[in-house]
Amino acid sequence: MKRTASSICLLALLCACGAESTAEFGPPTEVPKTKRAINWDASTRDRLGVGDMGAPTAGSPATGGSGQQGPTRVVADVPNGWEELPPAPARFRNAVWRIKGEDSTDIYLTIGVGGGVPGNLRRWYVQQFGKTVVPAVEALPPVDLADRPGRLVEIEGTFGGKQDWAALIAFYNEGSAVTSLKFTGPKLIVAANKKEFLMLAKSIRFAAQSPNAKAPPIRPGQALPEGHQPIGNGGNPAASANTQPAPAPAPFTATTPEGWTKKEGRRILNHTFGRGSELYISQLGGTLRQSLDIWRAEISVGGQRMSPLTDSEYNGLAKTLFLGDDAVLMDLSGKFQGMTGNQIENARLLVAARLDGSTITFCKLVGPKDEIDAQHAAFVQFCGSVRRAQ
Repeated sequence: MKRTASSICLLALLCACGAESTAEFGPPTEVPKTKRAINWDASTRDRLGVGDMGAPTAGSPATGGSGQQGPTRVVADVPNGWEELPPAPARFRNAVWRIKGEDSTDIYLTIGVGGGVPGNLRRWYVQQFGKTVVPAVEALPPVDLADRPGRLVEIEGTFGGKQDWAALIAFYNEGSAVTSLKFTGPKLIVAANKKEFLMLAKSIRFAAQSPNAKAPPIRPGQALPEGHQPIGNGGNPAASANTQPAPAPAPFTATTPEGWTKKEGRRILNHTFGRGSELYISQLGGTLRQSLDIWRAEISVGGQRMSPLTDSEYNGLAKTLFLGDDAVLMDLSGKFQGMTGNQIENARLLVAARLDGSTITFCKLVGPKDEIDAQHAAFVQFCGSVRRAQ
């Protein structure tokens, strides 16, 4: 403190006397974020420890992070006896685990799905387990998920036609975006692994990868990462500098109708046309009927969301060709409000869906009703042309 005070007095004396002084400074030094007193990239909640139900922040996983960051990488402590599986972003599974030797168990993390807390609670309780009562979020026990305060859902019953099933779901929300860790399986197995599930939930961390970060070296014979430039001349990337990164091949192929524009992105065979009509192919877990009811809930008629299918409605659904076999064709009209919040007042929704192994594969088209009316035949032809990539 004495040295600091003396320096201030000397500076004041020199200024008062009109003396000139010069100072030389070295080059600026970048202080690593981990050593800064304040993490300016953190959300308000993370810096101040308040507001677990606030709106999404620029650096949150639910919004994809800030413009300075790349894709979100999930890091977690895998419990003993569990194994980590490849993520499946097309099925909204950003990280996937399973109990070794228990193929019936399904554990996965979904980051920032839309619909808000009420919509997701209804999906879990009513649409997936057939419950008639959805508890208030305040009544759910607290849980730690990815170093954030959240709530824990515990359900038992019939799931996807399987009796004596159970689910543990830890979740938190940022605005209407809900991040959840879900564990389904036979109820005895789920109950026996609840402690491990909670430990996994608490250990999860999100690591935003910098687009300028150096990737680990590629060993001889190792497959190239998705989107990596082809390497030529004995593995010298510089020799392939004029080669553009090749996009990852889609698992399906199809014939694009005239007037449709193929859209690059994470969605499979994503196409657009007109004033905002959009088509894409994706996959979901659960049963076919549960998926159909989720899509029905995206359409409102007379201010009321469409209710789940009755048995007669389900059995009477039209059929269309998709992936070389029969698929159900659902055709709905009304006000559309998707899970990501997008809305179309006078919309038409077409979905061709079928059970594909243990998943539901579907082709979905939504847009202004007049545009979809004009493209109905093209949609049917498109679905009929879809094949698995060789």
